[in-house]
Amino acid sequence: MNVFVTGATGVIGRALVPQLVAAGHTVAALSRAPRNTELLDRMGAHPVATNLFDVDALTQVLTGQAAIFHLATKIPPTMQMGRRAAWLENDRLRRDGARSLVAAALAAGTVQTIIYPSFDFLYPSSGSAWLDAQTTSIDQAPTLISTVDAEEAVARFAASDRGTPRRGIALRMGMFYGPESPSSLEVLGYARRGIGALPGARSGYLPMIWLQDAVRALFIALAEPVPSGVYDIVDDEPMTRAEVFTAMAHAVGRKRLLIMPDVVMRLLLGAKYADMSRGLRISNRRFKAVSTWQPQIPNARSGWQRLVEAGQARQPLQRSAVQR
Repeated sequence: MNVFVTGATGVIGRALVPQLVAAGHTVAALSRAPRNTELLDRMGAHPVATNLFDVDALTQVLTGQAAIFHLATKIPPTMQMGRRAAWLENDRLRRDGARSLVAAALAAGTVQTIIYPSFDFLYPSSGSAWLDAQTTSIDQAPTLISTVDAEEAVARFAASDRGTPRRGIALRMGMFYGPESPSSLEVLGYARRGIGALPGARSGYLPMIWLQDAVRALFIALAEPVPSGVYDIVDDEPMTRAEVFTAMAHAVGRKRLLIMPDVVMRLLLGAKYADMSRGLRISNRRFKAVSTWQPQIPNARSGWQRLVEAGQARQPLQRSAVQR
């Protein structure tokens, strides 16, 4: 199958593209910078230099493609997350990029599937109640409006099915963690210093997903006959922030963590605090019901331990490389 990928050199793309290539797909990847060409070549993808916001140019690129993964994002560094302006490029990539891709895909006529990884912090804080995309209305925060717009664009693609089978799938992801995720390594670095650095009430549930499990969900959404719609991709066993802090402490060999004061988290996250602090007990049952997907990491307790072990496994390799 011919597959077009945006954001192929990002955290998700670097893990997904090699899996697509290994499965026999021919992958064309949008390359926004010359330095990405070599990386895409190594992953087995064909770099494509085009403008994500030029529908005519995209139509030419997408002619002959059967599927699209829209992974492109521009997440600001932690110290800039509090500035609303720092999210504008990310918003444009998500919202306008999705709209351009849908318009071009419809014009090209060969695209049958569009898959978009959205974000699970769209729901309102709901205590211990179970949430999912089918039963729970969203509560948009300013920094998440663009991902809702992208979801709506994907839904319009699916609704355009008039004799030509088309699927539009949005996977709402929990907070990524794993050795490939810079943000989780940053949080783990704080934990090693005895500090718990996650926003929100300790009693609130924190939706998380092991990064490789998220990538596998994306792959399965293409490989299997998953119906159009919105699905939640999170760990099997949601944990409260208090439980996550305990799991992180044990993983780094500490009895407990000193939790960063909420006022500090508000200052650091600014515009992002409103959604990142929500307490969300989210279920992944719907995606499991329509696919063979099963998370490798069931909860953050085993996940943070696995993350620490992955770091320890790399250290001897790094030392031996230095010695050589």
